[in-house]
Amino acid sequence: MNCPYCGKAMEEGFLSSKSPVFWSEEVSGLPVPTQRGDVLLGKALGLLRPKACLCRDCRTVITKY
Repeated sequence: MNCPYCGKAMEEGFLSSKSPVFWSEEVSGLPVPTQRGDVLLGKALGLLRPKACLCRDCRTVITKY
């Protein structure tokens, strides 16, 4: 995959975390989804390692959930 910002090739890999990786509109201070609109970036709670692409030049990570 090419970076949508600079056009260079992105590196394929995985996101790692001891707690769930999720997207939220606000920072709750808790390591788990707490808001109705929170989106888990994986299939279940626990140790998730969703696939991701990294651009070191733009400092951008792209992942599908």
